[in-house]
Parts: sequence; structure tokens; C-alpha cells
Amino acid sequence: MYDSDKVPDEHFPTLLAYLEGLKGQARELTVQKAEARMQALDAAGAGGSDPLLLGQVQRVRQVLQLLS
Repeated sequence: MYDSDKVPDEHFPTLLAYLEGLKGQARELTVQKAEARMQALDAAGAGGSDPLLLGQVQRVRQVLQLLS
């Protein structure tokens, strides 16, 4: 879901709208996985200039902001 090749930018807002409706365990699990993905991206040096990693970081942040 964080890879723009798998979920194109034009469909990402639709995915966010779907995720917004998550409740209970599904919501908690999605947040946990997003936090783990953020940690992995940080460890991979996503703060650099790689546009693919920066795009993934941005998507992870959007998911976390929406669900937290």
C-alpha cells in the first residue's frame, strides 16, 4: 500500500478513505504495521534523497495520521 507501483497516486486517497473506516483489531494491526514500516524506512536511510523512499515515508505518515 505504501509502494506507488502497487497503489498508484491517483488511487491512494481512495485507499485512505477505506482505511478510515477500520475499527478494532484491523485498525490496531494497520497502525502497528505502519509504525514498523516507518522504523524500517528510517533504518534504511529514508531521510536521504531517494524519491521512492521519500514517497513511502509520506504515505506511511498519512496512514498514521489518519488512524492515530
